[in-house]
Amino acid sequence: MPQEIEVKFALKDRNELVRKLHDIGGQRLYPETFEDNIVLDRRGELRTKGSLLRVRKFGKYSIATYKGPMSIEGGVKSREEVQTGVESFERAIQLFDALGYKPVFRYQKFREVWRIKEVEVVLDRTPIGDYFEIEGPIDVIRTIAGELGMNMDQAIRQTYADLYRVARRTRPDLGENMIFPPEQL
Repeated sequence: MPQEIEVKFALKDRNELVRKLHDIGGQRLYPETFEDNIVLDRRGELRTKGSLLRVRKFGKYSIATYKGPMSIEGGVKSREEVQTGVESFERAIQLFDALGYKPVFRYQKFREVWRIKEVEVVLDRTPIGDYFEIEGPIDVIRTIAGELGMNMDQAIRQTYADLYRVARRTRPDLGENMIFPPEQL
């Protein structure tokens, strides 16, 4: 099965990171694009196993993704990942709903996608802060992280859902889902 291997960091200075990406030969594949994600589950079955079923809309593309349980080694997250393009974001959600998988969490972000060597670097702007991820072979991830001035000890192990749960504990203004106010879309 295909594996997702990635590391996530807090993004403190977007302009500085973009400059560094340019300096090391990065190519921007997609400008900042709105992304809407729906996580689905059936009575908590997937979450209990550490797995995830998600339907994502990124610009004009829609993707259904299954992610298996996560393991972490040296700050790098690894998990089984199976995904496929779907014709319609809404119809995919309806299909999974008919199979008993109901929406349990929604999260949004604006994502900019870069390519450098064999890794993808994504810059995410979310309602709870900015982050960036590096995905690809583990040795290249570590090399690129170093070239971008990051220490692997600074890696964030949590998913966006986990980060949002933590943020909600200290910010009562946040709703159940990690979504932008309409005026920010």
